[in-house]
Amino acid sequence: MTRFAALLLTVFFGQVALADTPLVEAFLEDPVELLDDQGKLQRELALKDAPTKPLPILQYNEALDLVQVELTGQKVWLDSQNLRVNMPLNVVNFPCQKLPVGKASDSQNNATMGYGAGCNR
Repeated sequence: MTRFAALLLTVFFGQVALADTPLVEAFLEDPVELLDDQGKLQRELALKDAPTKPLPILQYNEALDLVQVELTGQKVWLDSQNLRVNMPLNVVNFPCQKLPVGKASDSQNNATMGYGAGCNR
């Protein structure tokens, strides 16, 4: 019984640890461009040769919008625009009081469609 409980705890806490790690779930381009840390193309990998399991993101370069993953035993950088990631990498917060309010008489509405739960408007 203790082994079964230990197994359940291991599986549970393993899932919790993975849930906190951003993962690359899918590649959106074929071929996959493998980049260096400056964003320069090093080589290409055919989508059929790319892994199908989610890959943990090792680093995120916010300035270049690149993510580092381990592919085929090497650490490579990928353009985050060509990936489906399970967690948002770069979240921008807008101050509610500075968001424009749209009016019905606007011929071109430049307002947001909704303020979100945090704005209470």
